[in-house]
Amino acid sequence: MKAYRLYTTADGGSAFEEGNITRQQHITSAYFFLAEDAPERMEYDWHPAPHRQYVLTLRGVLEFTVTDGSTFQLHPGDILVAADTIGTGHKWSRLSNESWMRTYIVLEEGAEDGFTPL
Repeated sequence: MKAYRLYTTADGGSAFEEGNITRQQHITSAYFFLAEDAPERMEYDWHPAPHRQYVLTLRGVLEFTVTDGSTFQLHPGDILVAADTIGTGHKWSRLSNESWMRTYIVLEEGAEDGFTPL
């Protein structure tokens, strides 16, 4: 399954890599929750992830930006592994007219995230 992983760089910035999550991968999680932004929320400024977590996009298309200006897009069905829990973090803007609906799956401390870079 297509995935992107956000991570903190040595200088406290953020970067990403593209990869995959193996199907039927067992991931140990602490809890999960659903979220949906109001349709008028079009962007969210710089912030680190509050936890190491999966973010599964269910609806909406977003563009994520990391500190060197590089970007990637998330579409429904894509998996984001947010591991940039310290430093500057990332920002996002919504590209679609639809609100962003997603599921957060917070990983247990020390759990493998199942991400394999391309």
